[in-house]
Amino acid sequence: MPNTYLISVHPRWASTFFLSQNPKSIELRKGSFGASLKPGDNIAIYATLPTAEVLGVVRVLRREILPIDRLWQASEQGKLARVSEAQFKAYYAQQETGIGVWIQSAELLPKPIALPKLRQNWGPRWQPPQQLQQLTDDRMAALNIAH
Repeated sequence: MPNTYLISVHPRWASTFFLSQNPKSIELRKGSFGASLKPGDNIAIYATLPTAEVLGVVRVLRREILPIDRLWQASEQGKLARVSEAQFKAYYAQQETGIGVWIQSAELLPKPIALPKLRQNWGPRWQPPQQLQQLTDDRMAALNIAH
């Protein structure tokens, strides 16, 4: 059974998952990000401040750890990740490998879910994840996310 996770993404990139033309189809990360991700899992996309909303959900196709030059090629020179070469190189400076999470089936929520609503449902001290946070059935129900 697929799991559903939540990730925090800068607003500049969060919205690009949901574009009707050439949407972002690979999320680039570092370290051991997403080691538990499996094909078919879902990821809810939380756009960080100043947006501070869950925008929608994407489905994981695959996750790969690749040498930086291979990741650049696999991302079609940044096109699939919607990043420039300068942004890519700055992000992966001092890194030998990077993580690509290929996604599909991006679905915007009918209405974004704002941070105050998340805290109302999940507790006043809830903080958006630094890495990846698995969502329980209760948390998904509070978001009205089907899986």
